[in-house]
Amino acid sequence: MYKRLKRCVRGSTLVTTLIMSGLATITGIAYLEIATRDVRTAAARMNELVTHNLAEAGVQAVMQDIWRQFKIAQRFSALQSLLEGASPSNPRWVRTSTITGVGNYQAFVISYEPVDSYRRRLTVRSVGWIDYNNNGMLDANEPRRVVDQSFELSLSRSEVFNYAYFVNNYGWMYGFSGEQLVMNGDSRSNGDFELRYGSGGPPVFNGSIIASPNEKLSPRAQGRIILPYGHRVPRQWSNAEYAARQLLDPFMRPAYNSLVHGVFESSTFRLWRDYLYHADAQMVGGSPFGAVLADVDGTRNFHNQTLDSRPTSELVLPNLNDLNFYIELSRTWRNPRATFSDGTPNPNYNQPARIEVWDPQKGRYVRLDTNGVINGSVALIGYKDRPIRIHGPITVTQDVVIRGYVEGQGTIYAGRNVHIVGDIIYKNPPDFRGNALNTVLSHNERKDALGLAARGSIIMGNTRRFGYYPLYFMTPPFTRGRYDENGNWIPPFDARQVDSTGRMRYQSAYGDPEQNEIERLSLQIDIDQNGVIDADERGISRIDAIMFTNFVGGGNLATDGRGLTINGAIIAKDEAMVLYSLPLRFNYDWRIRERSLDDEPLINIQLPRVSEIVRLVWQSPNRSF
Repeated sequence: MYKRLKRCVRGSTLVTTLIMSGLATITGIAYLEIATRDVRTAAARMNELVTHNLAEAGVQAVMQDIWRQFKIAQRFSALQSLLEGASPSNPRWVRTSTITGVGNYQAFVISYEPVDSYRRRLTVRSVGWIDYNNNGMLDANEPRRVVDQSFELSLSRSEVFNYAYFVNNYGWMYGFSGEQLVMNGDSRSNGDFELRYGSGGPPVFNGSIIASPNEKLSPRAQGRIILPYGHRVPRQWSNAEYAARQLLDPFMRPAYNSLVHGVFESSTFRLWRDYLYHADAQMVGGSPFGAVLADVDGTRNFHNQTLDSRPTSELVLPNLNDLNFYIELSRTWRNPRATFSDGTPNPNYNQPARIEVWDPQKGRYVRLDTNGVINGSVALIGYKDRPIRIHGPITVTQDVVIRGYVEGQGTIYAGRNVHIVGDIIYKNPPDFRGNALNTVLSHNERKDALGLAARGSIIMGNTRRFGYYPLYFMTPPFTRGRYDENGNWIPPFDARQVDSTGRMRYQSAYGDPEQNEIERLSLQIDIDQNGVIDADERGISRIDAIMFTNFVGGGNLATDGRGLTINGAIIAKDEAMVLYSLPLRFNYDWRIRERSLDDEPLINIQLPRVSEIVRLVWQSPNRSF
């Protein structure tokens, strides 16, 4: 009995052992399957991540190449022949590369199409794969990822035109005290901005001062506002003082008044915000409102209160090198505005670009352009009762010499220099006073506006009298060299260099007989308010214009003892204005300011534009891992 029971127990143990072994085997197999699946899943996810990053690297490689070329040229023409006709079956701009130890990519443009005159849309397709056999080709069994990314390239209105004074290389204001300098507008440089006060203390800046770091300059700019040792920030007028003075100067922008312009963040305030002066800057809606000091150390108000700790960055300066672009613009331009903001018809709607001057010998106005273009050089002299008449963008292939009254709205592009030899005065100037924004806008969108854009330089005054000043400020080491986006060295501007015309770069391209005649006329014609001819009126005391130059803007000014007022702006790579009498006064013309990303300035006089890029749609049309 005992022996039989022992045999049964022994058999039960064996069965139990077999069951447990089977369960362990099944568990082990299941674990191995799960572990293998997890490994495969992890490997697939790793492949997905790797191939995605490879594909993205291809997109970025192609767009970096395209963007660099577009940013430098600031024109679509350079891309047109390389990208036009791109499709999935006809890829363009193909780039292939291997990332050692990771994988490969091949990227290319599969579409390129115009949106309008200032925008182009393109799509880049990129394939990233893990090249198991290192043959440089995508094989059927290799993990891959396909990514399509669309971009929009645009020529947009440049932010540099939001400033009364903008210098690309080195911002400076030397020797001014008190109201010897009154800046009614914002000032900025793509580098350091240095102020040196006269013995009377700080001058008046009723607007922001901004500097920015710039590694492209030589020497590299730290991007600081440099004040005299031991001196405080510039003086500024309170809102009340500014408003009282604005009653006497129609060119000054309004001072903020909550009763007129609305409380912060109100709908009324948002309409007025970009057009106002405000002495006590503060953060409103996430960005500073009012006059600030901003540089590499952040943004602060004139009371040294930090508003934003982020450093500033440089703005892209437009490039006028491609004169053919502006020739074509002048030839094809038609006034696009059918009505004004108040709904009344625009009498110049669909009219081409043109410029006319009064010919005293013929006793009538004569048109100087052919389809908006003037070949060679031109002298423009406007009389008070017979001003220069301009409509739209005019391109002059060489030099422009200008003085006098101006009527109309437009920009003159010069293939070389613009020579300002006397006052430039609007026949119908704007008036920015008023409490109803729509009324102010409606009134001023019809008033005169002149842009002067030089592929060379804007030279002011009689160049025959240029000596140590202003030429010191037009030559190295005061002018600065820089590197372009590709790292190529661009030497500093040197006014004494002789160019293809056989003359120094600051001189007029006219020969001596023609230049003598222009100077004789410019010295004879006085354009003061009385319209009296006075051969002694030889200085420049007022410039109503938006001035932009690829190189230097400056010269000898206010030599007649009347000081200088600029109603508009000056934007240049190097600034070299030397004043022989004071005060110097700037009034920014905010009609050219960009109002929003999709809304034009109040007056669009076809000022130069800059390159921009926007990333649009992303998709992965198919994928395999």
